[in-house]
Amino acid sequence: MPRSKGGASIATRSDRPSVAVVTEIVAPYRIPVFNELARLLEGRLHVYFIAESERRRGDWPVMRDAIEFEHTVLGGLQASLPYRGDRLPLYLSRPLLPRLRRERFDTVVVGGWNHLECYQALLYARRSGARFVFWSETPLFDKPLDSRPARNAVKRAVVQRADGFVTPGVSGARYLKALGAAPESIHIAPNAVDNDFWSERPADVTDPTVPTVLFVGRLIEIKGIRVAVEAFRRSQLASVGRLVVAGDGPERAAVGRLAPANVSLLGPQQMTALRRLYHSSTALVFPSNWEVWGVVVNEAAAAGLPTIGSDRAAAVRDQIEDEVDGLVFPAGDVDALARIFDRVATDPESLVRLRPGVRALAERASPRACAERIAAALVRTTSGRTS
Repeated sequence: MPRSKGGASIATRSDRPSVAVVTEIVAPYRIPVFNELARLLEGRLHVYFIAESERRRGDWPVMRDAIEFEHTVLGGLQASLPYRGDRLPLYLSRPLLPRLRRERFDTVVVGGWNHLECYQALLYARRSGARFVFWSETPLFDKPLDSRPARNAVKRAVVQRADGFVTPGVSGARYLKALGAAPESIHIAPNAVDNDFWSERPADVTDPTVPTVLFVGRLIEIKGIRVAVEAFRRSQLASVGRLVVAGDGPERAAVGRLAPANVSLLGPQQMTALRRLYHSSTALVFPSNWEVWGVVVNEAAAAGLPTIGSDRAAAVRDQIEDEVDGLVFPAGDVDALARIFDRVATDPESLVRLRPGVRALAERASPRACAERIAAALVRTTSGRTS
C-alpha cells in the first residue's frame, strides 16, 4: 500500500504509473473501484483528488485506511454556485499540470466540466501526446440538450479533443452524443459502492414489523423529499407503515410541518448506522426531481433493498427495470408515488418478489465490474483527436 505524508501519498515503486485519474474528492464509494482498477493496471495508477472533501458531503467519511493505490490530494480553496436547486462546487487547488509533466503519464482520465483540472489535463495531453479520457456523469433524459451556447461550445471543444469517454449509464452516453462524441468512443462503467460492506447484515437486525420506507439524502428541494412525505401522507401506508428520513438540510423544518406522526426525521447517519437502516427497511424511496446519479440506490441494492425511484434520477433510469428490480414513477408526481405506497401497504409481498432482480442489479454494478469497464476503455481508446 502507498504511504502518505502531509496529505499526499509517497510512491513505493521505482517505475512510474502510466494512468492518472483526476477526481473531485475522496468519496467512499470511489475507493473500492480505484482499488480494483489499480490491481487491473498492476499498480500503474495514480489518483489525484482535487480536495479531501466538500461542504455538501460533510457526513461522508474520508477512508484513507482503505486506499490501496497511489494518490495525492491537491488541496486548496473551495467555493460553490447555485445549480439546479443545489450547489455546484468550485475549487482553486494547487496546480495539477506540473505534476502531470513530472510523472509523464501515458493516459489521463478526468471529469468535471467546471473544474480547472480538466483543462490542465487536456493541455498536458495535447502537449505530451498522452491520451485524454473524459469521465462525464451528466445525464440527458427526454429533453434536448439545454440551449446554453457559450457553455455548450466549451463542452463540445473538450469532447472534440478527447480520445474516449467513460460514463455511468446510457443517460450519460446520450448527453455525450448530443455534444458530438462518437458512440464507439463511449464506454459505460456503472457507478458502484462497496457491496461487501453494504450487504453485511448486522446480527441483531430483524425484519420490520410494519412496512417501512426509507429516504436517504440531503433535505433540499431537488431531492424531492416533500414529494415523498406528501405521497406518504395521502397513501394507505400512512395508517399501517412508517417513513424514515435519514438526512438533513434546509427543507427539514418544512418537512417536519408536513409530516404525519409516523414519519421519523433521524438527521444525517454515519455509514454503519445507515447500513442498519437499509437492512431494517422494506424499500428505499428515491424521489429526486433531477439527479446525476444517486449512489444510495446502489447501497440499497447491495443490502437487498428495492428502490421506489423517480425517472429523473440516472441511477434509477439507467439501472432499474420497473417491476423487475424496482418500481419507477414520474418525477414530481405525488399521486403516482402515493399509489405505489398504497401497493406497499396492501401487498408488501410485491416488494419481496423484486429481491432476485435487486441482487442481480448489485452484482452488475460491483466495484470490480466498474473497474473492468474503465480499464477496457483505457485499452480500447485510440487517438482520434483533431489538430
